[in-house]
Amino acid sequence: MIRSEIIDQFRRENPEITSRVLTDDSLYAMCKLGDKNFCAITRCIVDQDGTTISTSENDQYFDLEAEIDNFYDIDDWPGSGVLYNNKALTKTTMGELDMESPTWRDWDSGTPKKWYRRGKYLYLDKPIDSAADDLIIYAVLISDDWDSDVAPYNQLGHLEPYHEAMVLYLTKRAKAKIGKGDEAKNANTEYLDYCRWAKTQIGGNKSGSIFFRKRI
Repeated sequence: MIRSEIIDQFRRENPEITSRVLTDDSLYAMCKLGDKNFCAITRCIVDQDGTTISTSENDQYFDLEAEIDNFYDIDDWPGSGVLYNNKALTKTTMGELDMESPTWRDWDSGTPKKWYRRGKYLYLDKPIDSAADDLIIYAVLISDDWDSDVAPYNQLGHLEPYHEAMVLYLTKRAKAKIGKGDEAKNANTEYLDYCRWAKTQIGGNKSGSIFFRKRI
């Protein structure tokens, strides 16, 4: 469905919310937010080919928002999501690194083996000792602004079965807007349940056999 069809569907299901109660312009603004909300919850837009980031000697952290357009998160499921010299790095946390070696922050430069993310920054467990190798980041992306009469979710055809989510989003926002708190609460529950279900379906498109290999 394109945006006008989604709004028509919303009004058919909520006949009390006429254009005099809530204008199309107000619904357009809600659509723009709802599109990004659904895409973030379900992680449905991904950087298929990965983004290559050139490195310099002693680099240890990278601004992901500066390096990747529409960056939202690192796509680390079911694999690493970060490669250095074409080898997958292991996802970790600062806490895990502290437990493994309290002096890791003072490590000399070398070949990184682990990564963690804090906000918009990607950190490596040690500074890079060579500028010859690149990082490859596989990312979850924020959708483009849905501000014209086209389909949501960057108009990706495989996401067409989930357009109904936008009707549910408009319903929960509109009910709250006109002061129907209980109905808005119920609509919000229905929307979030739908998003959780959609995430399992969309995530299944990235799954397959997983092999475990002992690190040497």
